[in-house]
Amino acid sequence: MTALLTLALGLGLAAPLPRAYVDNGSARVPLVISSWCRGNRCGAPIAASKHVVRRHRGQLVRCVLGFTPTNVRVDVGGAPAAVDAHGDEVDWRATRGGGITVTASSRGLWVTYVGRLVVR
Repeated sequence: MTALLTLALGLGLAAPLPRAYVDNGSARVPLVISSWCRGNRCGAPIAASKHVVRRHRGQLVRCVLGFTPTNVRVDVGGAPAAVDAHGDEVDWRATRGGGITVTASSRGLWVTYVGRLVVR
């Protein structure tokens, strides 16, 4: 166990990556980290999202990040969404459903989060 902890610290993996979720009003729906780079260390866990965000057409979708990005891009169903980013929050209107990809970056860090959006 100590050897594993030492290895993790040596590889720079001890610092957790910032998490993100969609604020669903009554619940927080977590997004899954798909890929990331911090400094010269990168990874691509490529995990499938098990959670679904459900919104009505035109309703606000709010994603809360675990850091304040300097640049953010959101794609829904493979097409870019018009976003309003302020602090650690990213908002857009639910106009279509599909896979959500949120790529956010700041100095020395970028993270791509994935999720699923169902629009009624």
